[in-house]
Amino acid sequence: MTGNSGEYGFWIRYTLNVSEDGYNSWSGVWCAVFKKGEKPLGVCRKFPLSDFHNINKNFLVKIGEENEIGENRLKGKINVRNILTEWEIEFEPTGYIYKHLPEAAYYLPLETEVLSPNPDLKLKGYIKVRNLETQSQIHDINVDGKGYQTHIWGTKHAFKWVWGHCNVILDENGEMLEDSFFEGLTVVAKRGPIILPPITLFSLRYKGKNFDFNNFRDILFNSAKWEYGDNIRWEIRSKKMNFNLVMRGEKNNFIMATYDDPDGEKAFCHNSEIESAEIEIEIDDKKLKLFCPGTFHTEFGARAPLEYNPQKFIYE
Repeated sequence: MTGNSGEYGFWIRYTLNVSEDGYNSWSGVWCAVFKKGEKPLGVCRKFPLSDFHNINKNFLVKIGEENEIGENRLKGKINVRNILTEWEIEFEPTGYIYKHLPEAAYYLPLETEVLSPNPDLKLKGYIKVRNLETQSQIHDINVDGKGYQTHIWGTKHAFKWVWGHCNVILDENGEMLEDSFFEGLTVVAKRGPIILPPITLFSLRYKGKNFDFNNFRDILFNSAKWEYGDNIRWEIRSKKMNFNLVMRGEKNNFIMATYDDPDGEKAFCHNSEIESAEIEIEIDDKKLKLFCPGTFHTEFGARAPLEYNPQKFIYE
């Protein structure tokens, strides 16, 4: 779950990692908070597999006694090295599923698959972060904003990836668009020693109407360029409908999470929920320019940390 509320962004995860050898299997609860001008703060509490429960009757995932995500609510309470983080957020389901990949791809033996059961949510609740050692409040967030839920599963993370989402989008008059979001993904896969060319898939929902660029044919028309170093930038283009998106990020906004693949290899995910982007698209012979001002969610994943040594999650 990612979201924005006022000057804050946040990223909450409930994860399950089952290793091939059985020695590094665990379930995890993660929470990161982002605020412009401040270093992000992220904590992850690791639990044994026996503390993970998936109740299928009505979607409900529980980890430990106090952490769960269900059909219309998520909550958590974790103490990681004397940083106590707790949250409770309610939402109404979007009512439709967004599939990042072409429908046929979900029937292929891919290493990683992804979809969003709720790509455009209204969120209400709170997030509180407290330093127990100093008895000081770090963050006290009244969540009243918009967010996004996604589900990722598979046997291995991609070799490299760039992801982006925004559902707080403004038009040229500064008015927020209703029932609108952008969702995009650039993936670089590796098969044995061969690194494959990047594939970019994305969609724009504009005032309730979907403009999809994520079927097999679109791959031929989509392109992407990215920088994730001293300069952070992701640009997507498509010849279809003259689409162009440019995301510009600030490296100090990002936090790095370390992921464990089932085969023991590490992946490093660099994430921020408060970047900015501009979108240009031609709809019905009219050129539109849209803006995501500090509300663009993005991450860059790779097999090595970025060289500028970003802020890291705290684990326990």
